[in-house]
Amino acid sequence: MGDVSDWHRIQENLRGSMTQESFRNWVEPVQFSHFGENSDMHLMAPNLDVKDWLEQEFLTRIVAAARSAGLDISNVAIDVAGSGSEPVQGAFDFEPEPSPFNPKYTFDRFVVGSCNDFAHAAARAVASRPAKAYNPLYIYSGTGMGKTHLLHAIGNQLYSNDSSMRIVYTSAEEFMNEMVKSIRYSNMRRFHDRFRKADALLVDDVHVIGSKERTQEEFFHTFNALHNGGKQIVLCSDSNPATIPGLVGRLRSRFSWGMMADIQPPDLETKMAILDHMSDEKQVNLPEDVCSYIATRLNTNIRELEGVLTRLIERARFVNSKITLAMVRNMFGSLELRAPEGPTVESIQQAVAAKFGLPVADLLARNNSRTVAYPRQVAMYLCKRLTRMSLTSVGKAFHKHHTTVLHSIAKIEREIDTDRELKATVEELLGKLKPTRYSQCA
Repeated sequence: MGDVSDWHRIQENLRGSMTQESFRNWVEPVQFSHFGENSDMHLMAPNLDVKDWLEQEFLTRIVAAARSAGLDISNVAIDVAGSGSEPVQGAFDFEPEPSPFNPKYTFDRFVVGSCNDFAHAAARAVASRPAKAYNPLYIYSGTGMGKTHLLHAIGNQLYSNDSSMRIVYTSAEEFMNEMVKSIRYSNMRRFHDRFRKADALLVDDVHVIGSKERTQEEFFHTFNALHNGGKQIVLCSDSNPATIPGLVGRLRSRFSWGMMADIQPPDLETKMAILDHMSDEKQVNLPEDVCSYIATRLNTNIRELEGVLTRLIERARFVNSKITLAMVRNMFGSLELRAPEGPTVESIQQAVAAKFGLPVADLLARNNSRTVAYPRQVAMYLCKRLTRMSLTSVGKAFHKHHTTVLHSIAKIEREIDTDRELKATVEELLGKLKPTRYSQCA
């Protein structure tokens, strides 16, 4: 029927269809055992984790590879070396435990503005109807814009609605560290049970897994197990899946299956609302002129806004005084940080049109030839980078749907690292359009 050399041929066949790391982890350690009745091939896995993974993910490929090698087999049976029928050790049980979510991060305490209203609405929908609204929900923004607040708000509401729900909250780095530890101590069964048997998986900073091949492989199978089982997945990242360096295509695709919601930097009105909300919670009176002064001069994220307010409150308490405009001016010192007047969409359109030798009207027309579509994509990318406009607003400015804007931005971000001419063009336009970050005032 066959012998160990046939298994080696099958292994070599499989090697060409998978990554080197996957082959080394899952196929190379497996040994040939014997051929049984009914044309069954018996293999010996080094541990239960390898056995489980092969049975769940790889049996059909082993059979196909065997047939390609000229072996007439009908089935593959995998045993564990030296284990017999011993029970599995280290299985993970979900025990009731305190919520891992910050109780301060709720939907009621999230200040909604035009910069984040869509992400907020999507998060509320997921929390109210897990796995029924958007699955996965992928929220992305720069640092300190509130995506972690929304992630915790989802978790808090899920726990409030059903305290028995099995919710796993982790960062991508913690996911990776747990995986490494589980591999080291041959306890992948517990790792799989923890993540793949959850009712909801909430992952922060998912961009961290980019370029980490083994972690991406585990996350891919975890994602599939949960999604196929109708379980909710929520992911937060600092960027669109299309622009995460080193992220494999099959994860890029899955991250985009449900709903992607970006959070823009807060506009003036939202920053003032946030400062008012924070001062109310701290039970401090923040005069309107002080609130306006800080919001106007800080072109910053929400986390840093809170830091400025906290320092201002501490200073007022130290000198036993009310918060005044003179106090905040003095705190900033002689260098007043004034938010720059950024370029408008019109100025970006004019600069791009001039660079490519086109009339601005062509960028706004229904002309999808490359000579027009490519400059239009560059202009959309610059709007995203240099303004606080939402994707919908950018789309309206170019008479396009926001999905076209998203595709255009992702395309330019992807090509700018490999196309030197495009990179030089973008840098030239940035130099003309991007203002100095801050200006000094007398």
